[in-house]
Amino acid sequence: MSAPAGSRLPGRRARGAACRAAGRAGLRGLGRTLRGQPVSLEIAVILVLVAVVSGSIDGGPRDDLRRAVGAGLDGRSSFQAWSATLASVLFAGSLAELVVTILVVLVLVGVSERLLGWRLAIAAYIVTGALATATGIGVQAAGLAVGESWSLQVAYDSTLHPFTPALGTIFAASAFAGSLWRRRIRLLGFAAITTFLLYDGHPAGLYALAGAVAGLVLGVVLRRGSRPVEQQWVRSTHHEARVLLSVLVSMTALGPVVTLLSRAPIGLLAPLGELYRDILPERPLSAGCRLALHHQETGTSRVPSAVGACARAAGLDSLHSPGTVLLSILPLVLLLISASYIRRGRRVAAWAAIVVNVTLALLVAFYQGVLPLAADDSPVVPGHQIERGFLSALAVVVPLAVSAAIGSRLRHFTVRPPQRVVRRYLVRLAAWFAVLVGSFATTAWLARGRFTPAFDLVDLPAVTLQRFVPVGFIGPTRVGPVPTDLPVRILFEAVGPAFWLLAAVGLIAAAHDSSQARAGGPRGALRRILRHGVPGSLSHMATWEGNDYWFGPDGETAVAYRAIGRHAVTTGGPLCPPDRVAETVAAFARWCDDQGLSPVFYSAGSELVTIFESLGWSTLPVGEETLLDPGAFSMTGKKWQDIRTSMNRAAKDDIRAVSTRYVDLRPSIALQIEEISELWVAEKRLPELGFTLGGFDELVDPDVDLMLALDADDRVLAVTSWLPTWRDDEVVGRTLDFMRRHPDSRSGVMEFVIAETVLRARSQGLEFVSLSAAPLAGIDVDTDSDASSQTRRVLQFVADALEPAYGFRSLLAFKRKFQPTFHGLVMAYPDPIDLPAIGTVLARAYLPELSVRQLPQILRSVV
Repeated sequence: MSAPAGSRLPGRRARGAACRAAGRAGLRGLGRTLRGQPVSLEIAVILVLVAVVSGSIDGGPRDDLRRAVGAGLDGRSSFQAWSATLASVLFAGSLAELVVTILVVLVLVGVSERLLGWRLAIAAYIVTGALATATGIGVQAAGLAVGESWSLQVAYDSTLHPFTPALGTIFAASAFAGSLWRRRIRLLGFAAITTFLLYDGHPAGLYALAGAVAGLVLGVVLRRGSRPVEQQWVRSTHHEARVLLSVLVSMTALGPVVTLLSRAPIGLLAPLGELYRDILPERPLSAGCRLALHHQETGTSRVPSAVGACARAAGLDSLHSPGTVLLSILPLVLLLISASYIRRGRRVAAWAAIVVNVTLALLVAFYQGVLPLAADDSPVVPGHQIERGFLSALAVVVPLAVSAAIGSRLRHFTVRPPQRVVRRYLVRLAAWFAVLVGSFATTAWLARGRFTPAFDLVDLPAVTLQRFVPVGFIGPTRVGPVPTDLPVRILFEAVGPAFWLLAAVGLIAAAHDSSQARAGGPRGALRRILRHGVPGSLSHMATWEGNDYWFGPDGETAVAYRAIGRHAVTTGGPLCPPDRVAETVAAFARWCDDQGLSPVFYSAGSELVTIFESLGWSTLPVGEETLLDPGAFSMTGKKWQDIRTSMNRAAKDDIRAVSTRYVDLRPSIALQIEEISELWVAEKRLPELGFTLGGFDELVDPDVDLMLALDADDRVLAVTSWLPTWRDDEVVGRTLDFMRRHPDSRSGVMEFVIAETVLRARSQGLEFVSLSAAPLAGIDVDTDSDASSQTRRVLQFVADALEPAYGFRSLLAFKRKFQPTFHGLVMAYPDPIDLPAIGTVLARAYLPELSVRQLPQILRSVV
């Protein structure tokens, strides 16, 4: 059957033409990018010309040229000789290094000249390169003068460091970047440079660090000369904290790789990196050993000790295999996997990184500390014991410090796995460990005659457990008995990598299930209830991370709550059909009583007060929700002057409103929203809150709409998110949640975005638009006769503590501009005597970092 006209599939020639057109479009885009960064392009051309003219494009500069221009202390006595070292930033040591340098220059300097302008970019490149060279040589000279060991090792090195000025330039430009990218450039840049310096140790790392510091200082000076410095970074969102912790874990995993790939590493943490190296002696057996082993096989040997030593050497030599390599690198792979899921907020990955780092620290302490001190009978060399002890201690402290950093920030990992997922992972891992240990121990004992040296039953546990430890941790002289025949050696080499591999695969499954199990189970059932329709406009908040769920016996009713202490604090009212509210409240209360919990319905609609009173509960107003009717929405009259002005100003400034979802955003737009979120949190006295306040993480829900304000250059000026309210699988309303604008945007842009959202809702036929509630803004604790004086202080503290940072009262005043209808929200609780504890629970809900012990101290400072 022939295809209709105009629908014929493209043939090979058409596809080739399309590919060529796409390629030409890509080249044009690359050309526009390069034309927009002439400084970086010119520097790249200069580097290539220097390499060609000097004949160093292939294998680097010849020896005499390298000694003349290389940074270092070797053989210089004149000003001209010292001046020549400034050219060390123009030469690369090889063709591969030259290519990488050009790419680094095009990216880093290209970004810098957009931030600084071409004149300041050139100045930063020259100044930071020169300062870094002079500073690095000065540090080496000072170290050499006092006899410092590292300076003695590198005293005669001639170092080429072409990356340094590019690094210095981007650090200088970071002062002109937004808060998000300023912090990322500085923290990630210093982390990478420090990792290279500590694990490699060659002078190029020192020069890079000096260039980064010089750029940092230069950027501060330039920024002060042009405009005021922005407020320093104080807080970060959960998202940004996860990114930084992920980078920290990745650096600790990749640092040893730097050591393994380096030529003669001499960094301070190089000994830690060396622990992952295959340090077994790799040299051919001597002719005498080969002869001794031959005599053993023929039964003519007369020197058993020589045969034993040679058999031992042959056994160690045979262990150079993929199994030994895998056993060394799989712990690092497990850390990298943990880092990947840490970035996604998986708490199980955070705990995995903590456990692995603590395990590695304990192994270092045992094999590099305890055993050498217990068995070291070598003569004491002055300073040797101290140096060895310091390096061993450092190798222990680094992973422990990483574990402490993660453990102290577990609150940022809100994606918690169900207990069954963690239990399944741990049980399976323990079972596999037991199987592997049992298999090897049994085989080793039955085949103990094929090991060298021989061992007895007392040694079997140590021989077995060593199979799960990287050989670099153990050391070549402490490697236990090794098998002398192939079948036993296969098991000998396989059990350790198998365990670490199973741990890595299990972690991937557990981290994946951390979100999938919840989404496919309770949260999936909850979404089905919400789509059928429930009372209230805040119901979608029940789907947020951090909530637990109670379901009625028939699965058609639910309550989202958070267990804090002995209280179950709900996120809104009951989730059920309107005619089953009283039934659901009573059933949830009975369940809480069975679980030893006290129920607290928080932010429930005021229309439920009669139901709560019928149960003998007390209520307390906690907020005001602002509702708009899109069908009756009109911006006429004096009261709407501010809104009309905002709309007119947006039209004049070519600002447009764009309705979209986060999953549909272009990467450039998503990054801008992330930066706006970080800037907003950075300005607050308190950390990013949760509970009834959504943050950046809640934007990714595909059911959540975004309304953006974009200027003509597609710069995001403001962003809002709108939660759905459903009835019979149809969206009938939207509720404002995330509302942030760029600090540089003009006033009125948020009014414009909200007005455009309401107009769009009218065109879609939605029943309502809610501007959400201002938590605690409508509370009047002084008139509540049931509240004790302590409760009034606690609740007032929560309101007062949040107000300076989040401005709920001013937010409520802002929403009044839209002439909304107000709908009261209440808190309902069964026992008034429990109010003081409830006030503390609310403080902990909004301020999860606040401990119970700290609360009275803060109360005294606020009240």
